[in-house]
Amino acid sequence: MASSVRKRSVPLNFPWKSIAKIVVIIGLIMTFAFLYPKLKSTDYFPIKDVKIFGVQHLNHDEVQSLVLPFVSKGFFFVDVDRIKERILQLPWVAQVVVRRVWPNQVIITVNEKIPFALWNDASLLSEAGELFTPAVESYPNGLPALAGPPGEQIRMTKYYARMNSLLTPLHFKIARLELTPGMAWTVTLDNGVKLNVGHKDVLTRISHFVKVYPKIVGDRVADVEYIDLRYSNGMAVRWKSVT
Repeated sequence: MASSVRKRSVPLNFPWKSIAKIVVIIGLIMTFAFLYPKLKSTDYFPIKDVKIFGVQHLNHDEVQSLVLPFVSKGFFFVDVDRIKERILQLPWVAQVVVRRVWPNQVIITVNEKIPFALWNDASLLSEAGELFTPAVESYPNGLPALAGPPGEQIRMTKYYARMNSLLTPLHFKIARLELTPGMAWTVTLDNGVKLNVGHKDVLTRISHFVKVYPKIVGDRVADVEYIDLRYSNGMAVRWKSVT
């Protein structure tokens, strides 16, 4: 007997899902290509407001003028990292945070360096021990002056604090502290009295000065030219000549 073999038809599976994904991707690319120039243009989502916080010694208008070229594009293309990098180049700036705030703002928060003293009559010394040189007109008034060799600012800051602590009973503060290249100390108090302290036993000599000052000088501060503490058993007062 002859046997017959029936062939089964195999349905073709058309890749509809793959084609749909490709269509979606192409659509997204075309949409992005259409929107990209618009998003970049200031005609769409422009930055209308730049707010700056934390400015005390910096010139607010100067900071704003510095930032404006970086916000001339649309909201999505404002480069906050470049703005931050540029502001950090300003001498007064210690830290800065730059944020975009939808739909049209850039918020800048500045932390300024805290000035501690005037250094060598040319720069400022921060509380963190950093030297920086901003515009002279931005220097705060009333800062103590420190003058010394390069690299000695941290050491001098520590001695300034210790000496001021020792002077507390007299209600004096240091107006100027100097350290010579030979490591000798000179102190000028805020009442005008100048102390030659020398290069050794510095804190001990200041402590001794505080104990004997009321008896030796008393209310004759205006007559003192300087006080020499460079003696092992005492100190010498040079009085102004009376005419």
